[in-house]
Amino acid sequence: MVMGKTTASLYSLPYDLLYQIVTDLDCIDYIHLSRTNRTLYSLLQNELLAKRSIENSVREAKEARQAYAGKISFREAIGRIYDVKQAVAYANPYSVAVLAYASTFLYQDGVLSYYCANEIRVLDIHQAARKEQVLDVRNVFRRIIPAFREDEAHGASIELSFLYYAAGVLAILAEIGHTSPWLILLDVSPRGPASCNRGRLRFLRQLRCTRRLFVRHNHSHLFYGVYSTVGLSSDPQWSVQWVDLTQNTDELGTGPILLDKFAGTDIGQNVCFEIFDNHLYAVTSALDSNEEQFHPESFYEWTCISPASRIRRAPIQRIFRRMHTEGPINDTWSDISLRLDEATGRPMITECRREWLQNRTDNVRTYYTEPLMRPSEMPSTGTAEDRLTREAEQPTPRVVTPLISAASSHYPLITGGAGPSNMTIEPSPAVPRKTPDGEVIRSTKYKHTEYPDSTMPKRDFILARTKYRAYNPSAAAFVDLINDPEPSTSVGVVQDRLRLRICSRKRKQPIEEEEEEDASSRAKKKKQSETSESEEEQQQYISNGVKLWPADDADQDLLDLLCPAKRAANVHGASDERTLVYSVDIDTDEPHQQAIILVGFDPRIRLPCMRSRKRKLDESPLVGTKHNRRVGIVLPRLRDIKDSSKVLVEDSQKIPRPRSVRTEDAMHLSINSGYWFDRG
Repeated sequence: MVMGKTTASLYSLPYDLLYQIVTDLDCIDYIHLSRTNRTLYSLLQNELLAKRSIENSVREAKEARQAYAGKISFREAIGRIYDVKQAVAYANPYSVAVLAYASTFLYQDGVLSYYCANEIRVLDIHQAARKEQVLDVRNVFRRIIPAFREDEAHGASIELSFLYYAAGVLAILAEIGHTSPWLILLDVSPRGPASCNRGRLRFLRQLRCTRRLFVRHNHSHLFYGVYSTVGLSSDPQWSVQWVDLTQNTDELGTGPILLDKFAGTDIGQNVCFEIFDNHLYAVTSALDSNEEQFHPESFYEWTCISPASRIRRAPIQRIFRRMHTEGPINDTWSDISLRLDEATGRPMITECRREWLQNRTDNVRTYYTEPLMRPSEMPSTGTAEDRLTREAEQPTPRVVTPLISAASSHYPLITGGAGPSNMTIEPSPAVPRKTPDGEVIRSTKYKHTEYPDSTMPKRDFILARTKYRAYNPSAAAFVDLINDPEPSTSVGVVQDRLRLRICSRKRKQPIEEEEEEDASSRAKKKKQSETSESEEEQQQYISNGVKLWPADDADQDLLDLLCPAKRAANVHGASDERTLVYSVDIDTDEPHQQAIILVGFDPRIRLPCMRSRKRKLDESPLVGTKHNRRVGIVLPRLRDIKDSSKVLVEDSQKIPRPRSVRTEDAMHLSINSGYWFDRG
């Protein structure tokens, strides 16, 4: 008797087995699997399965935190994360809109702060807010800055710079006349502070030095630092100050902390600072020039400063970065930042390097990431702090052990402060592994080359045409805002055209690897498997290619919205995992006026001004022409702008305002220029 064959299917498996399978699925694979058929779609609506996938891949994403807080379901969170990631990866945004007219702006934490008509206006973009917080600059300063009325009476100029925004608090620098600048932290949240005897003022202090000033804060802690000479030293160095914002005073919590021999002076290019878990992380990709020229490798130097730390010099640690033999670097494209890994919750060094790798004739952009320890994972620093303090007070310089070369079994981990006087060297467990050919092995998860294959078709733009560039680690995508002038067959002035250029990658599935694998790739994979310690290095990725948006045949009104004046002048941008915000010049009689444009990849960010592109538009031309300014919008008249982040505050008699802080309708409601791109 012939027994009939039974075909096993995924949805016929026991729940426990399906649960284990889902453990290895990220949110992209989870959604793709759910769309295989109706049965799997129904099974994968299960909250426990969805939660398991989130815990495995994106537990620190915004939607994941909302799910843990009970605001949305875990299955809904996976769907939202998928929508955003795919929209970014394939350059397929959901919306675009003109948010405001301004002279300068700051976009952080999903909130837009901009200066317009003697006011600071604050808009929550992630919440698609219809209201803005409006602060009258001069009225606020009259209340908080001593002797401001006297300076104002003498006609002193006021220059503002936006520094940082987080947790509803905006940090600004105010330069009034010829006096020392003021560092000001203001609560700009809609409801204001719950309990504070100083109203919205969180911190106020006059600074003697603002060279390379940076500010990082959350609701409870403030760190700010400058690059200047300290004490008797003739060489400038980084100095960091901590303030406890919960005390509602302007007193400094402790003395300044020095980052001795911490090379790198260009924030965002070779040095960066960020606050995680109430601790300040500092990272530099530069080394002392005298040291670097004698060693074949370079390192990241980093430190983590805790609140209320009593140390005088921060302990510096090192992580291997690269070998000089890997090829030269085109430094004009370099940038470095600190991000939060949405999968692990750890701080991540994210660095872009454009390199001539492996003797290639062309230089290729690559983003490298390196995980750092959380504060809770670090060993107790109490003993080390006491030791470093004692060492700093020793009058006799100590002898430093020479750096260990790359051929040694351990790379050095340096802790301590200002050079030979108080530096100690300890062996680091992080040793770069190499193939038998000497090539440094890096996890493919933490290395993303724009063109991994030299035979890939390229669509590159020179640096002058790349107005803004960033990397979106959530979508594993290079995100560039480029000027790609429209091709014209007629003789005349070429019109600029702003477009998105996105190059992303996705995980290569095993079936794809088997189909595309040739002899050379199999040999390389075998060589890596002999030296790798985990499957992470063997994970393969495939490029999605270069995507440009809008398309070449896009409507002119959409192109005009993205580039209102038809010239891409003075473009400044900022982005996060779900939005891109940039400013660009517009045609206006007033100097230094710019439109602030939003490109949204989150379908839940939908403003009233966004109209469906599927419907025929019967309205007049969009912003950018002289005859169509929206009624009720007063454009600022700014006479002196020194750079993109500093503006001059006008005389209050020119633009009178009744209150210091108030809530108003958002400016985008009056501008009423935007589009929504329907799917399907």
